[in-house]
Amino acid sequence: SFIYLICNDVDLSGSPPGPYHQDPYSTKSEDRLRSPPILPPHLLQVLLNKDTGVSCDPTLLPEPNHVMLNHLYALSIKDGVMVLSATHRYKKKYVTTLLYKPI
Repeated sequence: SFIYLICNDVDLSGSPPGPYHQDPYSTKSEDRLRSPPILPPHLLQVLLNKDTGVSCDPTLLPEPNHVMLNHLYALSIKDGVMVLSATHRYKKKYVTTLLYKPI
């Protein structure tokens, strides 16, 4: 046996209730004067600036924190060269890619 429910009063479209319109987004004047958000402290720890220690191979970097992955880091310009880096994880390994750009 089957039970059929008939509901005439219920809108089953799945859209949230309320009016929909195409008014342009406008910013308030006080929003334009605010400063940008502060950078989270874990993004201030640049992997390339960390010490590796005396006993470690200088070409090996320390294991990155999980929040450091998939972010683009720009180091300060030194000797007319800008350095960009990004660290990604592949399985159990970490790959850091460096881009050196003369300015």
